[in-house]
Amino acid sequence: MQHISEIIEDILVEWAYRVHDGMPNPKNAQHIQELRKSMEELNLPNKVIYEVINNLINEQDDEDEKITFNHDGETHTVTKKTARQYASDINQGDDSEYKSAAVKAANLDSKDTKQDKEDDSGKLSGDDFDTEKYMGVKSDKEDKSTKPTIDIKKVNNISQEIYGESGTEGLLQTSETTLQALQNGYKKGADYVAPGNAGSCFNENMSNEGVQILEQNPDLSEDELTQIIFDRTKNETLGTQIKTTSIKSPHNKDKGTIPDELKGKENKQKRDVYNASRIAARAAIAKYKRIRKGESEAQKQVGFGKKTKLEGFGGTESDLDKLKEKINNANDPIYIYDKETEKVYKVPKDVMVDWVDDSGGGENPGDTAVISMDENGNLLYDGCSDKINYNALQGNSTLNDDYTKQEKNINKLVEDGRLDKETAQTALAIIKEAKQKSAEIEKNYKKAPLKEAEFFSTYVGDDRDRLIEHIKKQNEDYIESGTENHVQNAMKHYGVSTEEELLDALIDEAKNGNPAGKRLKVIGRIANLERKHLKEKTGQIPSQLNTRQILSDAREQALDVQKDTMTRLNQLKGKTSSGKEKRLGDIIGFQETIDFLHLDKIEEPSGDDDYKAILKRNTHLVMEGTDVPPQTVKKCLGVNNLQDAEDNFEVVQDEEIMKDQETGQFTTGKIVYIYAIKKGERTFIGKKTYRSKDGPEGKTSNTIEWSPDMQECFDRNREK
Repeated sequence: MQHISEIIEDILVEWAYRVHDGMPNPKNAQHIQELRKSMEELNLPNKVIYEVINNLINEQDDEDEKITFNHDGETHTVTKKTARQYASDINQGDDSEYKSAAVKAANLDSKDTKQDKEDDSGKLSGDDFDTEKYMGVKSDKEDKSTKPTIDIKKVNNISQEIYGESGTEGLLQTSETTLQALQNGYKKGADYVAPGNAGSCFNENMSNEGVQILEQNPDLSEDELTQIIFDRTKNETLGTQIKTTSIKSPHNKDKGTIPDELKGKENKQKRDVYNASRIAARAAIAKYKRIRKGESEAQKQVGFGKKTKLEGFGGTESDLDKLKEKINNANDPIYIYDKETEKVYKVPKDVMVDWVDDSGGGENPGDTAVISMDENGNLLYDGCSDKINYNALQGNSTLNDDYTKQEKNINKLVEDGRLDKETAQTALAIIKEAKQKSAEIEKNYKKAPLKEAEFFSTYVGDDRDRLIEHIKKQNEDYIESGTENHVQNAMKHYGVSTEEELLDALIDEAKNGNPAGKRLKVIGRIANLERKHLKEKTGQIPSQLNTRQILSDAREQALDVQKDTMTRLNQLKGKTSSGKEKRLGDIIGFQETIDFLHLDKIEEPSGDDDYKAILKRNTHLVMEGTDVPPQTVKKCLGVNNLQDAEDNFEVVQDEEIMKDQETGQFTTGKIVYIYAIKKGERTFIGKKTYRSKDGPEGKTSNTIEWSPDMQECFDRNREK
């Protein structure tokens, strides 16, 4: 029988992939219809379908429940809905101490958010979901609740052979940073982890470990490899950091099975590690099959040796240095296998080293690499861009970076003869103007606390005393929370000993200087406490302290500049690579989509010396353990090559303004839905989100992810 939390997870995943933007809304009648279809697709009993929908429609959810928590010495309040969004952000790699504190206060750091809430509420209650109890018939889903099919004796023997009697002795990898990450856990900025989060760190490192486990034990099943990885990591610090990991498999619903001993709410964290281990195992199998296929073709085509040794490398500086050392010590050239064409290419060592230097940024999105060395000193290289989930972020940038890229793309169009110099000058002037406006607007975000401090200079008597009490409250909260004490640090900076002196110093520097960000935080938190006091006392906030509205207006201005820029560029004309005349904004927008989603990997090399194309194509996406080669990307886009896409597709962007979840009044960013249109048929390609990662005063960043439609297609074409 299937646990209720797993049933709800299945429902939510299926529902999300049926609605327009992947974000189901229980208040939307069409979305409710899609929910019904989702449950029917999962073969759920009619009684259960009715009960779920009835609960959604007729019962008040807890979305508006207030969550209070302390952060950086200040008390904050958010809704449960906001906390859930923060939990989702953290799972996608958009983490911060503020968000983590809110998630912890809402008890969402160890729960599967809505799934577990439903389990607690009494709706569809019970430890197990018994289809016979409801309908008197046996469900096909019951078969999925059994233990994974593994030879446990075989698994235990292999684990002990590799990791000793304790099962925790070292790793097969030579990477020192992998072992450090496993033992110490993910710590942002540590030299033993690559950029990301605990989930991405686990996936990248343990999928590489899985490749080397398979090298010694190639007949292991997915379940068996999953169990070995799980047993090795479940009690390590990195393993204990894994939170809310689920396997979506949006088309195939191939989520694997969970051992019975890991069922139940009390085993939620271990179950998350097990799911992460399965994703790593799938990625390892995909990587292993590809490198072995590459060896086979290299042996046929270029005389690669029969005796080989595999080795995996992550994205830490240490691992990349070791990888470059391997390349430099190998024979020249380095071999690259192209899965689509089945051709083995030869890449000079210096080109290969430059490519590794660019790992994780620029044109190389690679997070990990697997190499094969033969007995003669030849090296076969295989790169991957590892993503733990199908909806993982594919790229990130800022508004300023976007404008800089647009300038580069304009100049490249001129070089290629696709844009005349006069039109290019007009376009560059438009972009320069937007860049300056945006920079000025975003610079002013940080100035909001300065205006607040200026207003505080007008306070006298009891009002001024209240500000001093606000500072004391901050200091007490910092001490209580044990976080960095910005009040004490500011006192040390100014050389003052009292809160009154600190207030004067803050106001003076705000008027005459440029306080550092941490001292601006002190001012901002004084303002937050004062706004709270004034709202409780008078119900009104003076315009000088209405910072959220000021920031909201500024955010809207920056977003409007971005939209207006594309509109103005679309009044100009350029040419596609085939010579077809199109609106310049569309050409630039298409190039941005290529850059963010690395779509240029679908292009076949123009020749044996087209090394950039060879290496881009070789760096496969591996999403939730699914290998996504160029031919799959082409198939899902419905194109033969980039020229086909550029000539016949029109990039259309639908926008949705994002408001703060606490009040719904203040603009925090926007979502851009990217579609391609061919012969009147829309293909939902991706979703680009513009918002600050650093709170209301932070600059606008943007991230991009594949659309649910594309994710479903990738899964549909997964090789098993």
